[in-house]
Amino acid sequence: MSASTSDNGRSSRQTAPAANYAAGALSGAKLRQLMQDGDPVKRLVVAPMLEPDEQLRDEQASLDVRLGCRFVFTRASAYGEIDEFSADNSRGGALDIRRLYQERYVPFGSSLVIHPHQFVLTATLEYLRLPKNLMAYVVGRSTWGRLGLTVATAIGVHPLFAGTLTLEIRNLGETPLRLYPGQSIAQLFFHHVDIASDKVHSTGSYIASVDMFPRTMSSSRTHEKLKKLIEQIQGTRTAKE
Repeated sequence: MSASTSDNGRSSRQTAPAANYAAGALSGAKLRQLMQDGDPVKRLVVAPMLEPDEQLRDEQASLDVRLGCRFVFTRASAYGEIDEFSADNSRGGALDIRRLYQERYVPFGSSLVIHPHQFVLTATLEYLRLPKNLMAYVVGRSTWGRLGLTVATAIGVHPLFAGTLTLEIRNLGETPLRLYPGQSIAQLFFHHVDIASDKVHSTGSYIASVDMFPRTMSSSRTHEKLKKLIEQIQGTRTAKE
């Protein structure tokens, strides 16, 4: 901590940053260093990489990830709508969201067609593990975007995440697009995270997961609080009627 003097002559204190991290996204050269770190705790893991020199270039600030072989399509369902607080769900337990999807495996050398306005879940070919002081943003490639294919995800990949990334892709164009496993589909931009504590634990529903299916919409605590609130409001309305 250092002291400085303000314009009125009074002393003011400035807090020094907790860590000496450079601002901005990490370069390809820095990412390569992290992937080769001898300490497994500090190492960034991205594997397998079909073309390491193409996916990770020293002069760029991103890492390319590719399409894997697993795809999940939405299908027509008996549900009129998805409602986690529906009375029908409470009778049979949690809503089985898996019933809304159909999984398809596409081996290397084969392909699949994404039709206009079709929505598909897919997983990256690469398995990732981030150290505690690193996070990433997922961004779709501009070439696909200009063809009408959008690539969305939870956008932020938190420190200590481990698993394949699930991508939500949709063809917003008017022309079918044929996709092949192994094609470059998105980019990851990495940033340092200022972690003050050494005791950092991974959290989230999809940590260490290769499962693409959605899970609970709300945490158990949030779900119970909202459920009670909804029941109280509905009970009050019923009593007034």
